[in-house]
Amino acid sequence: MIDLEPLQCEHLLSDNYLGRLAYIADNEPYVVPSTYYFLKEEKSILCFASNGHRINALRKHDKVSFQVDRIESFRHWESIQVHGRFEELAGDAAKQYLKHFAEGVQRTIDRKNAERPHFISHFSGKLQEAEMPVVYRIAITDITGKLVKEL
Repeated sequence: MIDLEPLQCEHLLSDNYLGRLAYIADNEPYVVPSTYYFLKEEKSILCFASNGHRINALRKHDKVSFQVDRIESFRHWESIQVHGRFEELAGDAAKQYLKHFAEGVQRTIDRKNAERPHFISHFSGKLQEAEMPVVYRIAITDITGKLVKEL
């Protein structure tokens, strides 16, 4: 097992759009899949969610972990672990970040020649609606990673 350098960790974050968010609610750990966009220039991960369990928990306890993997096989994988703080965005800034999120995720998908997720098409409508999702970012405080590549 090899430790990844910070730039390698950032590359894995930039090259993907699905990860797992870990947070605490009622003194219990939770892990949920999450679509994200990595804002390299801001050293943060951009996400959104509906108001509910996750958002209520994050508002109470802002320390989180975020994990992203690339798994080719049992003997060939890499994984990063991000530690950071939840920061809720509001108003026009939230709308701008949501637009940035949608465009960024689509660029990542296009680079990977993957399919277009159904939810991307709904963002333009959500930007105009009163019931917009909660847009937030994870301000990265630490990032580490591991690589296993056995032939």
